[in-house]
Amino acid sequence: MSARKPRYFLLTYYDDEAKTINVIGPITDDESITKKTVELRAKGRRVRVSTTEPQMDVKKVPSIRDYLKNAPAGYKHDPNLRW
Repeated sequence: MSARKPRYFLLTYYDDEAKTINVIGPITDDESITKKTVELRAKGRRVRVSTTEPQMDVKKVPSIRDYLKNAPAGYKHDPNLRW
């Protein structure tokens, strides 16, 4: 049996308290980030993450710069936002 080919995507961090976002990637695994997000939310933080549609070809993943152009209204890019 062959190993599953990786799928590439961008991940967006949202801090809904500070109204900041940051985008990282392309990445292939968000398990540890998702787990940490759940832990932070359980402690009362208003944070979340989302991903772009996974792609088999890394070249099909949107650029971070282009993706940030569509940031939600009222949110500011913070390159240091991550957990």
